[in-house]
Amino acid sequence: MPLNLEQKKELVKEVSAVLANADTVLTADYRGLTATQLGEFRKIARNPGIHIKIVKNNMLKMALKDSEYSSVSEKVFGPQILATSSDNPGEFAKLVKRFIDDHENIELKSLAYKGKELDLVEIKKLAALPTYDEAISKLMSVMQAPIQKLMSTMIAVPTKVVRTLDAVKESKN
Repeated sequence: MPLNLEQKKELVKEVSAVLANADTVLTADYRGLTATQLGEFRKIARNPGIHIKIVKNNMLKMALKDSEYSSVSEKVFGPQILATSSDNPGEFAKLVKRFIDDHENIELKSLAYKGKELDLVEIKKLAALPTYDEAISKLMSVMQAPIQKLMSTMIAVPTKVVRTLDAVKESKN
C-alpha cells in the first residue's frame, strides 16, 4: 500500500533522527538475498545501538541530504538497506563484515564513520578494532601487570631469605 505525503514526511523525519544519532552509517544493495537471509541481517539490529531499515531511495536521499552523511547519498540507487550504529563502530563493522563475507549476494555500497566515507581498507581496520568491553579488559590487564610484578617481587625477597636459611640449616645437618 503506497504511503501518503504525511507518512513519507514522517518516515524521512524518523530516518533523519536515526542518522543524527548515528556514528556509523552503511548502505548496501540487498538484491539476491532471500527473506531468510534478510531476517538474519535484521537479527544484527537486535544488538543495542544498531538500527536496520529498508527505505525507498528518494526518502533516504532526502534524509541523508541534511545530515553529516550527505556524501553517502551519491551511492544510493537500486534496492538499499540502511544500517546505522550509534554505540560501538568496531563491533558493528565486525558484524556487518561477517554477514557480508557469508553472503556474497549483498553488495556494500558505502560505509561512513562520523561523516567520513570509508574505503575497504579502512572498513577492515574498523572491524579489527576491539569492542568496548574487549578494550576495557585489555586496559585493565595492562594496568594490573605492574602491580602483579611488584607483588611477586615483594613476595620473592622473603621467600628467598627463607630458602637460603633452610639451605644453611640443611648443610649444617
